[in-house]
Amino acid sequence: MARLCIGLFWLLTLAGPQAGAQDPAAALPLEVITVEGNRFLTPAGVALAAGLKTGTPLGTKPSGILDAARDRLLATGYFETVAYRFKPSGPGTGYEVVFEVSEMQPLYTLKIEALPVTQAEAADWLAKEDPLFSGRVPGTQLALDRTAAALDRLLAKKQSGLKSAGKIILIGPQKYEAQFAPAEGLPNVAVVTFEGNKAVRDTELQNSIAGVAFGLPYTETNFRLLLDSQLKPVYEKRGYMRVAFGKLTTAPSAQVKGVDVHVPIAEGPVFKLGSVTVRGEMEDQEKHILKVARLPESIKPGTTVDFDEIRAAVVRIKDSLRHEGRLDAEVTTGQDINDEKRTVDVWFIPQPGPQYLFGKLEVKGLGLDGEAAMRKAWGLPKGEPYAGEYPDFFLRRVKEEGYFDNLGETRAEPEIHADSHTVDVTLYFRHDPNATNKKRRPGPEEGPVPQGPQGPIPGQPE
Repeated sequence: MARLCIGLFWLLTLAGPQAGAQDPAAALPLEVITVEGNRFLTPAGVALAAGLKTGTPLGTKPSGILDAARDRLLATGYFETVAYRFKPSGPGTGYEVVFEVSEMQPLYTLKIEALPVTQAEAADWLAKEDPLFSGRVPGTQLALDRTAAALDRLLAKKQSGLKSAGKIILIGPQKYEAQFAPAEGLPNVAVVTFEGNKAVRDTELQNSIAGVAFGLPYTETNFRLLLDSQLKPVYEKRGYMRVAFGKLTTAPSAQVKGVDVHVPIAEGPVFKLGSVTVRGEMEDQEKHILKVARLPESIKPGTTVDFDEIRAAVVRIKDSLRHEGRLDAEVTTGQDINDEKRTVDVWFIPQPGPQYLFGKLEVKGLGLDGEAAMRKAWGLPKGEPYAGEYPDFFLRRVKEEGYFDNLGETRAEPEIHADSHTVDVTLYFRHDPNATNKKRRPGPEEGPVPQGPQGPIPGQPE
């Protein structure tokens, strides 16, 4: 009996420590988390989004846990690439992990539309709910869906019964924002009404905005852009340079499914035209620029300013510069509004760019005589400033003057060489037996009848 007890004690002594023993490496924790490559996101936010924190045991195979953390970061839509590396810490008591990230660019400002939360309320909520949110979000669908899901939790807390959806929208020239609105869609604009307008009748204002606003999903941001682009010019044509649109109100439409929008208008005073000048690199050619602007006599200093005429003058200046071979020309305007004198000084800012010269002419689709006739009629010599409108003008004259019977489609294709600032032109002619244009008879000095497109002119002597 004593011998049996001693044997059992020896077995328990031998087995006990082995049964309870643990691999020391299995308990090594994550001690240091470092993030490299981040520009806008904080290391703490990246670590939280990865689901990691210091003290987390990584076990004997850290790569499994770190792979899952990397995948969680990629699933946020905030990163283009994510990689990691790890090593034992200095004392050997844990692990150091470095995440190498490349953030998605660009980021877009958050905009809340038609949801029962304010902009500030949504931003505060998202900052608490999403460690990656900084007021702006990437345009990836993953990031938009992630932000919408966080907003949905706020909407549920408010018992609104709504779900949100996000998308990137254009709000101005080269300007975008991340808009979050009801997932079911925005209400469409049904009717637009005005108050405070005296200089412009309701019907003119409604006609000016109807084509772009009616049936458009309503957001205040987009609607104000339409007011600025469609109605401000109506007032600026009459000299109302300080017209302003007040607080917009909406109500469900009684006529159709959608919303009626009410727009208060403060027209302000009428302004007179002050000086009209030229600024910029062509300032020394002011006399020439104002001449080609061809402002009417009714638009001169002291008269009511009409910005329709100013905008038309911009087009004429640009066309004139293109006629001089300045194919890259741009023309903008500036203005100085003097509220005390109620005058507006206006200036044109031409940016002519390089001057392009005509290179060579190619003619396709005509016989030898027809090609020779076109080359003779072509009035733009090699090395002269290339008038951008000339090829199309030339082809119109060819048709109007009846050079060929059965002349079908014609087109001109300029080949612009930005390096040498030259332009080569190819003219294309097609024969069309059903064309009704009548060929004129050439005079004796013009030589033989030229061949038409794709061969001799039917019914003409060869």
